[in-house]
Amino acid sequence: MAIILVVEDDTDTRQALGEYLTALFPDARVLMTESGENGLELAVRTRPTVVLLDLRLRGIHGFEFATRLRQYPVAAGVPIVALTGDMSPATLLKAEEAGFAAFLRKPADMDRLETVLRPLLEGRASA
Repeated sequence: MAIILVVEDDTDTRQALGEYLTALFPDARVLMTESGENGLELAVRTRPTVVLLDLRLRGIHGFEFATRLRQYPVAAGVPIVALTGDMSPATLLKAEEAGFAAFLRKPADMDRLETVLRPLLEGRASA
């Protein structure tokens, strides 16, 4: 079973993403948390198929989350999709250097989100 981990500190955004992802991928398990710290714990414990990550979290910033997650062998290869309102060239470059699987603008365009997530979920499920 595919697992989608949503790490988003905004309650409304997290809730909307959870509802949409559950409807879009009914066979997937959608886990949600509001903090990077909890997200790291969940990722190591559950080995998600993909992480949908807000870059501007309180506490652990999204880039730090990605770096720390990759230090755990059980989760090092998990694709991370960045979600943020900051589309500055510097942030885009930093995201590319950090090895994110994709970079999406907030608020999330649901069609784009599906286009990005579906191949990641299907690719990992068949691997």
